[in-house]
Amino acid sequence: MSAGLAGDFALTPQPPLHVVERGVWMGVLLVAGALLAIAGVCIATYLTVVHYADQPIVCSSIGDCELVNSSKYASLAGVPVALLGAGAYASMLLLMAGSWIRRSPELLLAAWGIALASFGFSMYLTYIELQVLDAICIYCVGSASIATALLAVLSAGVWLVRRELLGEEPQIT
Repeated sequence: MSAGLAGDFALTPQPPLHVVERGVWMGVLLVAGALLAIAGVCIATYLTVVHYADQPIVCSSIGDCELVNSSKYASLAGVPVALLGAGAYASMLLLMAGSWIRRSPELLLAAWGIALASFGFSMYLTYIELQVLDAICIYCVGSASIATALLAVLSAGVWLVRRELLGEEPQIT
């Protein structure tokens, strides 16, 4: 019986090595992206909680977190930007998980789009901190760094599935 199994395995077509390597890299990128998104959710959730609890932010002697997070730029249409950030990070996390589970390059592309928008908004807020408020918030810098890293990780992931997104080759599961 074992000879039959070995024979059956030998006849089973195996995916080309580049497809296997791409799958491994995609897994590494999605795990890294998930860890970054979780870190982003943690930072943004903390800033949202202290905002609604009307509590001071635990901040190191680097910068002025209170000034930054109590400025008029800390909310958009009455919603704290930290809450928007938490939603963006959570959305990216869910889209990356869905992309992995469903092997869907379209979900990965959607996560990349949110990462691109988050990066742009983070750069705008960093400009506001440095040029308008003349104050820096270490949590905001951390969040901007995470948004930048997520954009890089998701860009690499989208690059790996670019042919599938463009319809040049069938999706390999």
